[in-house]
Amino acid sequence: MRPTFAQEVISVDVTSAWYWEGNVVDAVERHLRSDGWEIVGKADTLSKARGVNLKALKPGRSLLVEVKGYPASTYRDPLRATEPKRTPPASQAQQWYSHAILKGMRLQHAHLEAEIALAFPDFPRYRTLYDQTRGGLGKLGLAIMFVTDSGNVDRSGP
Repeated sequence: MRPTFAQEVISVDVTSAWYWEGNVVDAVERHLRSDGWEIVGKADTLSKARGVNLKALKPGRSLLVEVKGYPASTYRDPLRATEPKRTPPASQAQQWYSHAILKGMRLQHAHLEAEIALAFPDFPRYRTLYDQTRGGLGKLGLAIMFVTDSGNVDRSGP
């Protein structure tokens, strides 16, 4: 029996894009492990779990990482997957960037002993925002990680 129009759903695999948040988390996790960090916590991005994306430890150090992906130009909801979003990705990315900074500051307040890093996929928009906020982020002690489409991680800041 063929599904009716209302029952048809366009299959969209949001996890296939390299810049999807979960893939950025995985790349940062691989990078940290290769740098000697032990991963002691990882949020389930696909289920939109709340909390810190990554928690890592080294002797005498702890690191908390807040990760953002890059917005798609269409909706993730399979029922709207062919519809373009009203907000352009570059504008939405700016919002996500500012939300990450706020989360980083909250993490610093709640975990005074921890190092805090923010991680983003390496898109020109995020690089521009970082260039415009680099000095302030340095004063706040927030490190930034940029993840390339090949999974390499470039860390800037403390």
